[in-house]
Amino acid sequence: MEHPRAGGERVAGGQVDDGEEPAAAAVRAVQERTGYPTRLLPPLLPDDRPDQPVPAAWHVVSRPAAADSRRGEGPVHRDHLFVGVTDRPLVPHPASEHATHWVTRAGLGDRDLPRDTLDLSAALFEGIARAAALRPRPSRNEELRGELLRRQEEDQAVRLVPASERTPQLLERWRAVDEGNTAWLNTVIGSHGWPGEALVGSDGASAAWLFAQHADRQPDFQGECLTLLAAAVTAGDADPRHGALLEDRVLVAAGLPQLFGTQLTQGPGGRLVPLPLRDAAEVDNLRAAWHFDPLDQYVRQLTDQQQGQGRA
Repeated sequence: MEHPRAGGERVAGGQVDDGEEPAAAAVRAVQERTGYPTRLLPPLLPDDRPDQPVPAAWHVVSRPAAADSRRGEGPVHRDHLFVGVTDRPLVPHPASEHATHWVTRAGLGDRDLPRDTLDLSAALFEGIARAAALRPRPSRNEELRGELLRRQEEDQAVRLVPASERTPQLLERWRAVDEGNTAWLNTVIGSHGWPGEALVGSDGASAAWLFAQHADRQPDFQGECLTLLAAAVTAGDADPRHGALLEDRVLVAAGLPQLFGTQLTQGPGGRLVPLPLRDAAEVDNLRAAWHFDPLDQYVRQLTDQQQGQGRA
């Protein structure tokens, strides 16, 4: 975020409006771009950096007034560097003045970025990792994990019956299993919060996601699960792919285009095809950031699975 130059002239980049606090401007800008609630994290730069942060909830660095800090001329303005969390995929607004991209810690050096941006970003990634390592972790609840896994077996048992053998009685049982697991998960969340990997292990957390994924008859609750699961993903307490799958599920249920292409339907000739995508040109880049295979490969895999079940 950047303050305007002296005299009110604007500089390129994210802008702080006159009289607006920089932190409020950062939250506003991200929420406008993504549509998701945003929260800021405290400054994490080490004390030995030459561009010392002020003792506030953000960092202020004096630089020449250029959009990418590659010019050594022009009046000096103030840049504010924030670390924020949206808990959801960052989908830049198509009319954004500057392109916004996901940059992972491992991929930071692959970007053609100014030296100051690289240095600051590397320091921030390190600080975030240190802060995450110190977060409190709940004690493992093996009883809850066991119940999650038991219910997951029941969930899968009704779904793995070949289509040719699905009787009305089985479909009624299917509905009852989903509704029972939805109600039970709601109770678990009320008592324990989202059952993440620290509480119930990776297999138990996977079962919790599965029940949320199958809570289609309760869309409001499914949306609440997405918010909780997204926060768990950000905290390193859940599989990012589960967050992406549930994100797409909730979007499709609301009649909106999906982000990751995880939700498929029967197309012409009975072939599986993705439901409408928000950005088909960028979907594989977004999938890669969440450790998914390319979309074409994903569709082929599910098609093969479906054909295999049909022959069972």
